[in-house]
Amino acid sequence: MLTFGNHKLGTDTAVFNMGTSIDCPSRKLGLCQTIKQGVKCYAEKAEIQYKDPVINHRLSQAAKWKSKTGPELTMQFLDQIKRRRTKTTFLRYNESGDFNEQADIDKLNYVSRCLRENGIITYGYTARSDLDFRGIDFLCKGSGFNADGLSGSTKVLLKNDVVPEGYFLCPGSCKKCNLCKINVAHNIAFKQH
Repeated sequence: MLTFGNHKLGTDTAVFNMGTSIDCPSRKLGLCQTIKQGVKCYAEKAEIQYKDPVINHRLSQAAKWKSKTGPELTMQFLDQIKRRRTKTTFLRYNESGDFNEQADIDKLNYVSRCLRENGIITYGYTARSDLDFRGIDFLCKGSGFNADGLSGSTKVLLKNDVVPEGYFLCPGSCKKCNLCKINVAHNIAFKQH
């Protein structure tokens, strides 16, 4: 169900997606600021490069997310994490896709609260500026916006863009930086990749 790490995230990070980049609700609703800039979605790259294996895995994760309760997901996540030899410190949600509805935020709230009790920080990003993030127990940065409950915002920089005032430049590897994983509001600028 979970995947663990990649060349950017590191082996201490579990990944779970509520969908694919192709059927992302933010894309469909016109809320994704990255796509509005004319930049291809970061998550779409793997779906194009690896095709069915990646898309099918993400669709499988999405189906499990929709069909299971918060307690059921938490038990399955913790069971898979505890079977690993490598310590898991973070859960990165929605490397692809986004929240479909407010109920997804409530479900992730439950999951993240339980994971935190087991020493795991839950973090990610969203373009769903139309949903309510007040009182969340997970870390979330708004993609191109900020709102109550969020831990800052993010912006994708085009080739010749300079880092805006008040933003930190992502080093391109979460192995070298934890700014998105700490409960302090930081704005992050990502180079287009």
